Amino acid sequence: MRVLDVLRMSWGQIVRRKVVTLLCMIGLSIGCAAMIIALSVGQSVQVYGEKTLNENYKMDEITVSPNEGIGSGGNNGQTPTFERGALTARKIDIIASLPHVVAVAPMLKLDMLEMSTLDGKSSNVEVIGTELGSLSRFGYRFDKGGASGISGAAIVNYGATFGLVDAEVIRELNNKLMEDSFNDEFLQQYMTLMSTQTELFQAQFNLKYQDMNDSSKAKTSSPLRVTGVLKVPAGMSENNAMYDKKVYVSLETARMLAEQFQSSQAQAAAAGRLNSALVKVEDKKYVAQVQAQIKKLTLMTDSNLYQEQAMKEQLGMYQKAAMGIGIFVMLLASLSIIVAMIMSTHQRRKQIGVMKVLGANLWQIRQMFITEAAVLGVLGGIVGVFIAYGAIQGVNGLLQGQISMEASTPLQVIIQTSALPAGIAFAVLTGVLSGIYPAISASRTNALQVIKSA
Repeated sequence: MRVLDVLRMSWGQIVRRKVVTLLCMIGLSIGCAAMIIALSVGQSVQVYGEKTLNENYKMDEITVSPNEGIGSGGNNGQTPTFERGALTARKIDIIASLPHVVAVAPMLKLDMLEMSTLDGKSSNVEVIGTELGSLSRFGYRFDKGGASGISGAAIVNYGATFGLVDAEVIRELNNKLMEDSFNDEFLQQYMTLMSTQTELFQAQFNLKYQDMNDSSKAKTSSPLRVTGVLKVPAGMSENNAMYDKKVYVSLETARMLAEQFQSSQAQAAAAGRLNSALVKVEDKKYVAQVQAQIKKLTLMTDSNLYQEQAMKEQLGMYQKAAMGIGIFVMLLASLSIIVAMIMSTHQRRKQIGVMKVLGANLWQIRQMFITEAAVLGVLGGIVGVFIAYGAIQGVNGLLQGQISMEASTPLQVIIQTSALPAGIAFAVLTGVLSGIYPAISASRTNALQVIKSA
């Protein structure tokens, strides 16, 4: 028989036997939809996870710190000319010249200091000395102003503009909360003060250092001026950014502050040593390579590659579970096809007997049943595509509630284009494999017994 003849006969049986067709179509379409949704959910979650990691953890950055376990290179009590484990400007230059390194931001972090404005408002901030011009290369965006090379210039982040209140007012409120910590009115006053934003652009302020061992030893820095205010970092909500309070100054200003306060970093700052550096790499695939080269300088490195590995392992579990569900549904669909096709074979014994008497061989009879199963697979796959598009709306609602509750950008599952042919192909394959046994059973029908019993 020609291919068109086989297709015509198969289609005629599909149209004629509506119950069998419906049973097979239900299983195949649901199985195909489950497979498409499983593949699309897995791919969408992977893309979303990588995007979230890049926004929150900056996968292309490396944090470099001194190796405290490495001794200095001085002898006979002399001041060492090169400390093996120290992070110095010389090593920063070497790191900046490494292949695939885009930018390096040396950092000299000081203790938590009190920032006090001219109108008496104050707040505790983290002060970081760095090259102010390098901030933009690490993704920091300015809301107002920008980096400045003048002495005493400072850049504040979004959180540093909140919580600036009169020291006496906050002290009295803290005392009230200590006496009655469950008073809603006091708690509301405190939250209001902490969430009040102050205009700091071009404002002048001082930094104060309080010796924890001796409260009488309080030192105040020379005046600094805000030349830039940063925006909320990408991927961070405004509520979380309010509590991240940082002030960036130049390395020279940081060394000056350390000397004025005689803090724990003063000696290291005077010697030109740094306590950390941030390295931006061309692409995250080069992070491990650059880390290995930096470690050769007897420095310690840290990156967020482990976060990516942990995410891949977790997503791998989700994808396997989703694929398992899709395959299980397809197995159920194959059982329904086998049962329906066996029923069809029993009902069509007379037709099969007549075909054998007219000269049809075993392969032609099997070919007809397998083709019928394949056509059912194609139809079930097409219907499954429409079911998948309809069901994906519910999947989006479920995932947004379970996974994206605290995320700044919600997870959106998109049906992948590559999943459509894969789902249809799997439906056709399931139909063909499920039709093999009924086809063999049909070909073994005894034509003489069927005709005699008719």
